[in-house]
Amino acid sequence: MRKLAMTGKRRFWFPFWDAARRSLWAKLGGIGLAVYSLVGGTVFWVVGLPLWAVFVVIGTAIPLVLVGVYHVAALAWTAEADRLTRVEEVLRELREQKPRVELGKPQLQPNGILRRTQLSTPAQTSTGPVGPQDRVEGGSRGIRNYQIPVTNHGAHAPEVRVKIVEMSPDVEGVSPDVPLHIAHDDPPLRDYRFKSSFSLAKGERKLLDVVAIDKQKPNTWYLWNIDYEDADAVQEVKLGGTHTFTIRAYAGDVYVEERYEVYGDSLEARLDMEGPLPSP
Repeated sequence: MRKLAMTGKRRFWFPFWDAARRSLWAKLGGIGLAVYSLVGGTVFWVVGLPLWAVFVVIGTAIPLVLVGVYHVAALAWTAEADRLTRVEEVLRELREQKPRVELGKPQLQPNGILRRTQLSTPAQTSTGPVGPQDRVEGGSRGIRNYQIPVTNHGAHAPEVRVKIVEMSPDVEGVSPDVPLHIAHDDPPLRDYRFKSSFSLAKGERKLLDVVAIDKQKPNTWYLWNIDYEDADAVQEVKLGGTHTFTIRAYAGDVYVEERYEVYGDSLEARLDMEGPLPSP
């Protein structure tokens, strides 16, 4: 707290004299100096002091007056700085009462596993109707995938949603609004619904899957999209070249967005993701 106050005071050197001018003590000091000069001049004239004595008295009075004026100005300046420092503290506290989310740098998972599932239809019988379709394991794929962290530096956020809101250039077959997938939010084989939002406590961080490349099929990339018709919320896409993804994190009525560069090259079996990019 003391360090914060001192920082605030150093920032207020320029309004030093303005604060002093508006101080009641500075006004009283100015009146007192005028009265002193008037009374002192009258006394010197009546008593008839020699000229050297006048200079001695004035030479002694001026430093005292300057010290007094400086002290008054310093008190006024310090009071103004402390007042504005308290205002800053109140504003900071108000800001911290709202969620303040941050999207971070992409993190590469070089040895990821993409689990796939598929629907299985029971065999037809002559004694009864066909049973309901069931979801079974459909194999897994080795992938290299990128995740981005979302961190909350403010108040508890009961509902956070993260989406890709723009791709430039467009990716064929992908809608412009892609709700992302929470890392490790993998479905069980029955009655599963992906989370479209999640809570985030102050200081908490969660990872979201964004994009991946298939190690066995390097011309195939995967984009996590919980609105996609695939039951695993994974959409196969063709990237090729450089794309800019604009990703936005919503926390109630506030949001933050960052841009990321995604590069895919099937000949080199390469997928790169960098960001957040500088503002254009």
